[in-house]
Parts: sequence; structure tokens; C-alpha cells
Amino acid sequence: MQFEMFQKYSSPETILSFVLYLLHIVGLDGTRNIWARIRFGSIILFYVFFTVIPQLIGGNPDVHQFVRASVEFLFNCNIFVGSLFFAANVSTFRGFVQELKILAQLTCSLSYNLKHALARFNQRADIFAKIQTTCMAVIALSYWAAPITSIYWFYFRPINSTEPLRLVQHLEVKFYWLENRTILKDYVIFVLIMLPVVCMCSIMCNIKVMSISCSIAYCTMFTRLTVKAVEKMPDITPYDRTSKALFNVVLMHARLLKCIHLLNRTLRSMLLMQWLVCGLNWSISLVYLTNTGISLKSVTVIVMFCLATVETFIYCLLGTRLATQQERLERAVYTKRWYNYSLKVQRNVLTILRQAQKPAHITVGKFFRVNLEEFSRIVNLSYSAYVVLKDKIKMDTN
Repeated sequence: MQFEMFQKYSSPETILSFVLYLLHIVGLDGTRNIWARIRFGSIILFYVFFTVIPQLIGGNPDVHQFVRASVEFLFNCNIFVGSLFFAANVSTFRGFVQELKILAQLTCSLSYNLKHALARFNQRADIFAKIQTTCMAVIALSYWAAPITSIYWFYFRPINSTEPLRLVQHLEVKFYWLENRTILKDYVIFVLIMLPVVCMCSIMCNIKVMSISCSIAYCTMFTRLTVKAVEKMPDITPYDRTSKALFNVVLMHARLLKCIHLLNRTLRSMLLMQWLVCGLNWSISLVYLTNTGISLKSVTVIVMFCLATVETFIYCLLGTRLATQQERLERAVYTKRWYNYSLKVQRNVLTILRQAQKPAHITVGKFFRVNLEEFSRIVNLSYSAYVVLKDKIKMDTN
């Protein structure tokens, strides 16, 4: 790594820098600033006016449009209501970021190797955040542009065709006074209005995903650095050196546990919302796709199904990695030749071992931990709900 890049990314201020910049733009950086509150309040009003109210008053002409509208509504509800939960706990998240920076300063003071590892991770996290933002922008524009192809079929269908006009909607609702389902002129106006709506949903979804994933990833990284600090402790050294090294490890681990605890308090309400909405979306989407198949009209359901699945899987994967690193930390402490230390140092080893045996976790609400095992469980529950719904629909039709 070049010296200038190393100096930049080894600074504690680079931790979550891009994520914090995006949070500042939407007014969720935790500063008690009237303009930040105005920005976030405007986003929520924008969501209510352009998404919630049309869903409530627009009506749906058939069951298929009702299902698509429900999937869209649940997906957007997960984004914006989750943002409201984040806003309610933003002071806790700000405390988490401050603790991360203090932990970074402590880590950099212990050894050059740990400082270099932190700088490398900061660089990768910054690159990942920018790539993720770019990908979400591409997905948003593709999602906005895909239904517009229905205009092409409108112009090039046979003149004597008796097939009714079908204009594919971005939102499966009648948008206020516009006849966007049947009149081409109103549909074009509707499409132009939907561009900022789709962009806003994409921005808030991107911020939500990056805030959660990057925060958990940083906790995992600092757990790994704590493991390295334990492994680098000499087995037999003069008492003063051993005692000081162990004290730094104990302090580092205590800070790490506090960071994970603060992060869990920030995210548990958002993750509970994610789990509930994801399970409902999966069940409804599978029933819909089973009955209608894959077509241009089902593209919104497919996109939202994939996004919800990938997002939930990422959180569970990161939660599993965090738990794995914490198990490694416990083993690293236990396998040290602690019996060669003095009694006072052994007591400090016992302290960190007790802390490692009760690791902090990221949880969904206060119910269960975020890991791949829970991901498989929610998949099974959603599939069971899908089977029940499918059988119920089959019985009703017969």
C-alpha cells in the first residue's frame, strides 16, 4: 500500500466515512441539526405522498395487481419504516461510531501490523461502499426503464388488434388524478414522476444495507484483530511486558463488546422489520409467480424478491462471520500458555476468557441471533406459509 494511501486509511476518521457521508445527506448522521431533521422529514413526507397515499386510495382492478401492489408496498415499507427505526436509535449509532474510532486508535497504538490490517480493511470497505452505491443506481434506473417498453408494444401492435391496452406500471396503483393505466399521455407523466420516487427508494435502500452490513463487518474485523493481538502475546516474557500486553488486549476486547452491544441496540428493530417483511414477501411472491409465471408484468415482483433475499442473506452471513471470529477469540485466549504467567496475570486472562465466553451478538429484536441458521429457518417458515397459501387458493378455486 502506498504511503499516502496508508496514512489516509489508517486514520480512525476514515471508518465508515462514506456511509456517514450518505447518512449526512439524508439527515441521519445523528447531529442535532434542524436542517438534518428537515431533510429526513422531507424524505418521509415524500414517501407518504408518492407511495403510501396512492396505494391506499388508488384501488386495484384485479387480484394480480393487488398482489403486485402488496409486494411493492411491503418492500418500500421495509425501507422507510426501517429508516424511522434507525432515526429513533441514531444517537446510539453515533455512540457506536465513536467507540469504533476509539477502538481504532487503541488498535493502531499496539503494533504496526494491526495498524496496517486496519488500513487495508478501511480501503476495501470504502471501495465496496462506492461500488455498492453504483450498483444500486444501475438497478434503480433499470427498474425504472423496464416498464417503459410497454409503450413500444403500444405503438407497434396491429392496428386492428382487439387486445386491450396494457401499460406496465412502476406502482400497481392509479396515481391520484392520472389515468396511468389506460391513457398514454397520463402514463408518460406518471413515468416521469416515478423517476425521483424510484431514485429515492434506491438511495434509502442502499443506505440501509450499507449501514448495517459495513457496521457488522467492522465489528468482525476488530474481533479478528483482537484475536491477532492475543496470538502475538509472548508465552514467557518479563512480568511488566506481559502484564501491559494483556491489559491492552483486555481493554481492546471490552471496547469491542461495547461496540457490538451499541450496534445491536441500533439495529435490532430494523432487523425485526426486515425479517417480518422478508417472510411475507417471499410467501406472497412465490404464490404469485407459481400462478402467473414469469413475464414482463411480474418483473417488479421478481426484482423485489431477489433484493429481499440477497439483503437478508448478507446480514445472516455477516452475523455468522462475527460469531465465528468471537469463537476464535475464545479459543485463542484459552490456548495461550497462561499457566506460565504470574497469578496476577492469570487473573487478567480469566477476565478476558469470561468475557469471551459470553460474546455479544447481533439479534433480530430480542428473539434470536442473526446467522445463516436463522436464514435457513426463515426460508423454511416462508416456504411452509407458501404451501398453505397455495393449497388455500387451490381449494377456493375448486
